[in-house]
Amino acid sequence: MLKNLLGYRFNYQSFLLPVLIGLFAGFFAIIFLKAIEISSSFFLGGIVSYEPPLPYGEGGSPVFDFFMERPYLLPISTTIGGFIVGLLIYYFSPESSGVGTDAAIKAFHHRKKLGIKTSIMKLITSSITIGSGGVSGKEGPIALIGAGIGSFLGRMFKLSDRERDIALAVGMGAGIAGVFKAPFAGAIISSEVFYKKDFETETLIPSFIASFIAFIVVGSFLGFSPLFHIELPEFNGLSLNDAVAYIILGVSTAMISRLMIFSLDKSRDLFNSLGVHPIFKPAVGGFFVGIIGMVTPIAIGTGYGWLQMIMTGNLIYLSPLLIVLSIFLVILAFSFTLGSGGSGGVFGPSLVIGGLTGASVYYMLSNLGFQETASFNITALTVVGMVSTFAAAAKAPLSTLILVAEITGGYQLLVPAIIAVAISHFLSGEKSIFKSQVDYKINSPVHQDEFKFLILQQYKVEDVMTSTVITVSKDTPVIEVGLLLQKYGISLLPVVENDVVIGVITDSDMIKACNQDMSVLKVKDIMNYNPICVTPDLSLFKTLSIFIENNIGIAPVVDDIKNKKLLGIVSDFDIGKVLTGGSQLR
Repeated sequence: MLKNLLGYRFNYQSFLLPVLIGLFAGFFAIIFLKAIEISSSFFLGGIVSYEPPLPYGEGGSPVFDFFMERPYLLPISTTIGGFIVGLLIYYFSPESSGVGTDAAIKAFHHRKKLGIKTSIMKLITSSITIGSGGVSGKEGPIALIGAGIGSFLGRMFKLSDRERDIALAVGMGAGIAGVFKAPFAGAIISSEVFYKKDFETETLIPSFIASFIAFIVVGSFLGFSPLFHIELPEFNGLSLNDAVAYIILGVSTAMISRLMIFSLDKSRDLFNSLGVHPIFKPAVGGFFVGIIGMVTPIAIGTGYGWLQMIMTGNLIYLSPLLIVLSIFLVILAFSFTLGSGGSGGVFGPSLVIGGLTGASVYYMLSNLGFQETASFNITALTVVGMVSTFAAAAKAPLSTLILVAEITGGYQLLVPAIIAVAISHFLSGEKSIFKSQVDYKINSPVHQDEFKFLILQQYKVEDVMTSTVITVSKDTPVIEVGLLLQKYGISLLPVVENDVVIGVITDSDMIKACNQDMSVLKVKDIMNYNPICVTPDLSLFKTLSIFIENNIGIAPVVDDIKNKKLLGIVSDFDIGKVLTGGSQLR
């Protein structure tokens, strides 16, 4: 009714639904960010007496005094947080477990229903996970929250399945745009993140509308400044040493992204095999995360504030050795958090791990004397390391390149980022940190019907036909035909003479002959003298059309419709195997 009243139709020109999605996603983003603040104040502030540093875009200050009054209680904080999350996930929202973006991707490909309940539970569980000290990101939760909003509104407006798919993707992008104040990246992520090597282009225009609305809503309440503040000179080109530095960084982040994916997979396997009730698994993971956080404060919460300190050169609490060591400790903590079933995302940890990798590469190259004839600095390598790591892990290079400009407020690092991202993406391998990603649209269940025509047009009869054919002559006894049909489990036998098809006999012909004396009947007495035949160069789409029009499921394959020299046989089962990926194509 509401859809008819508003005269709404979801298409490229539509405006209303993306605006609504953007508004809801923006407000939920604000609530989510505030919920993390409250959770952090309660757990880290109340139990551990620790206030993590913040990036400038979230109210951080250049002056930060590191103080943790009760570090020995950090494992208690993360364990309690994990236990509460385990309870909520087990009893109220199983889909809130693990990586939110991956859950949204899976819901998109398999058309799973998401709703406001999913959004609210993901908001609560993720804010507790991050606020209690778990190493997790904000992108995953807000992606699932936004996807839930889009899916809910799509159902409320009674949209078609395809339109609801788009609404889900638009909501996911709008949520990310709001939390990270990155509308361009949010819109592109909604198109790019579902596939390793493809794009969901239909989402772009509505997603741009929704992402900018969400950005405006969040900015109006929390300010429009970029997430991170950096000071870099104007870009004036790269020296040879600069280029080498970013190439080395690209190779390093590719290897680190592989390690991240490996570590998360092994952690999931470990906790899946653990003989512990699912409610307690996030608590077990949280305990070990707390232990790691006692070694390095970077492995507490999102870690964005520590990245901001590295970018601004405030390294009083961060020695080069701690920065290098923290790469692997944060990987371990992030794997324990999400692998145990904690709630959150991988984008934040990817940025932190990548930033630490960039800073480590800076120290290594400085010790080798590279910086003497180069313009790179710790800020530049940290930022580029952040984005190249996520691009490699998530197989999302384009949106990541846009993101570097939006979260830092400038384009000075775009060229270095292109170099590092291209190399890291190329060397990162086939595995993605998002397990529900598929390579291309053709691999997605939501697009299978759209691609069936193209697939069937692409292949020909000769690609799937069976060349070894059992045949009979017109003088073969009908009883013998019955035995052959039964023995080989087939429904049709070509009748040939000098390798030329002169007819066919089917199980239907046999049934019709049951009221006659079968002992004296020959094939010529009941066979079909005008069989439907196909040629090897015929497309499978045309062949299937012929089958449907003539109500048949199998036909002889002949060299020419006029000559009818038998070459093989093809059935609708053979054609079906192409659509399910089970055919052995020649």
